[in-house]
Amino acid sequence: MPGFALTTAAALTCAHQGQLTLTPGQQQVLAGGAPVVTTADVNVVAPSCVLSSSTPPTPCVKVDFSLAASTRVFVQGRPLVVQPAGPGTGLGLSAAQVSQGPPVVSTVQQRVVAA
Repeated sequence: MPGFALTTAAALTCAHQGQLTLTPGQQQVLAGGAPVVTTADVNVVAPSCVLSSSTPPTPCVKVDFSLAASTRVFVQGRPLVVQPAGPGTGLGLSAAQVSQGPPVVSTVQQRVVAA
């Protein structure tokens, strides 16, 4: 599935408005001046996920991007994360690995496309 290469400059939140922070494992491959994101990179959802106030608390803690992995482009042997047009690809997960829905992508670079 072709899409734009996801970078650390992208603005993402979990489905409940918790800010997602992407920490790349490399700094050499850039798109639009920002490191690209691979499926192996660390991503953390800020404690602002509103499900933290539910009973029992099950806030999103990370996003699994394996569903958004490129099948053709690899960075240091790891699949590039691509963002196709439309809703965010990936799956928000709680600490217990319970699915919380896809992330919301509000900005993404639009120069580098991969499949």
